Amino acid sequence: MSAKRSYFICFTVRSGSSLLCQLLTDTGLAGRPQERFYHSISPDNPRGDPIADYHAYIAGALYSDSTANGIFGSKIGGGYWSDFARRLLDIGTLADLPLREALDRCFPDLRYIHLTRRNKARQAVSHWLAIQSGRWSSRQTVTNPAPQYDFAAIDTLLQELAFREAVWADYFADNGIIPLQLVYEDFVQQMDATILRILDFLDIQRPADFQVPAARHQPVGGELAEQWTQRFRQEKQAQFWTAFW
Repeated sequence: MSAKRSYFICFTVRSGSSLLCQLLTDTGLAGRPQERFYHSISPDNPRGDPIADYHAYIAGALYSDSTANGIFGSKIGGGYWSDFARRLLDIGTLADLPLREALDRCFPDLRYIHLTRRNKARQAVSHWLAIQSGRWSSRQTVTNPAPQYDFAAIDTLLQELAFREAVWADYFADNGIIPLQLVYEDFVQQMDATILRILDFLDIQRPADFQVPAARHQPVGGELAEQWTQRFRQEKQAQFWTAFW
């Protein structure tokens, strides 16, 4: 299907993006958002084969991930936005354009949804637990059943989150973009209302009998994640002049 309207879910890792994409896909109205633009960004993190023609790759994603009403969606992480931008601007016809104009040339009527997580400490813990366990969603199996707590690793991931969020803050501010703001903690408590809000933001008409689909992802981490969060909270604040949280 040819796209007439596009949107990006601009997210940071462990902020509920897989759940959000599943719900939007299952509406049958909001495209089929996937992580199409995360490629090999370092020798230690290969992902997929080299892409010879990136313009054709984007066209293929627009075709395959659009629903019958012409809506295309994709999720893009702050951790590889610069890599995606570089690949996009390497396309000959786009090379001399500002990034936003190049994006608008490729993605019709492009809109932005910014998905964040309020509690960054829990987000960093969730990230480290996923790295350790190999389980990135409830629909995956655990590859390492005995993950190990590591203060330094969680602290590094917490600092990484600040930089990944800064990517979106700078891009939106530099381009005068006001995205639809979603917060993970609110989204998981109000999933139906959040999906309806997104459909309205995208100007997507829905039938009178429309119902938000059921979630097929569940929170992961549970008690272990909360134990690690409280341990990290205590150890991190031991370096402060007083405990704030």
